[in-house]
Amino acid sequence: MARRRSQGVSWQLIGIVAVLAVFLVAGIIWVASSSGRDDLEPPLIVMMDEALDLEAGVSEDGYPVLGSADAPVTFYEFADFQCPHCKDHHDIYAKRINRDYVATGKAKMVWVTFAFQGDESINAAKAGYCALDQSPEQFWTLHDWLFENQAAIANTGGFAPARLALMADQIGLDVAAFDACFADPATLERVEAGKAFAIEKGVESTPSFLVGETLVAGTGEENLVPLRQALDTASTGE
Repeated sequence: MARRRSQGVSWQLIGIVAVLAVFLVAGIIWVASSSGRDDLEPPLIVMMDEALDLEAGVSEDGYPVLGSADAPVTFYEFADFQCPHCKDHHDIYAKRINRDYVATGKAKMVWVTFAFQGDESINAAKAGYCALDQSPEQFWTLHDWLFENQAAIANTGGFAPARLALMADQIGLDVAAFDACFADPATLERVEAGKAFAIEKGVESTPSFLVGETLVAGTGEENLVPLRQALDTASTGE
């Protein structure tokens, strides 16, 4: 008599189905979690807290200031947070200018965001003003975070609103107040006013620096020389 084939399900088949189910559930969880994490693309670089060793304030026209209010010389930096040359200046050359002129009390620097590289430049500029409203020191902290987290290619999510809110949270800002400020049309008007001011002063590229009536465009060793000359001339009055 022929043996009847078993009608049950083999343990091997059950095991295969179980493994596939695990992968399916994991995939669903990954898709669900990643859909709300656009702020982490590219991954956020979390910076160590550093004490700000320079005086910070706000100018009469509402721009962030670095340096003593009593400094005899005022100069302006015009920059875009998405600008790679601005990041180079921040990472290398600004430290020298701050050391030799701002920290010594010879000059104070007024920062004007010239947001011209697209929507995320505007986003970053708005974030800066929203940090400034909570604390001048927090503006400079966020300023450093923005340059540290600049995307390799502009307008690819580096300064998406959710990612900026995450930075605000990381540096200890009131996120609810930050979000309300970011959404306020008046904040965009401040960004546009900064851009108009830069254009009025003849700025065509970033970074650019204005000392009195002397405009110095660009950064690097070759452009640090005329910037220093302009600051020295303004300091001595010669």
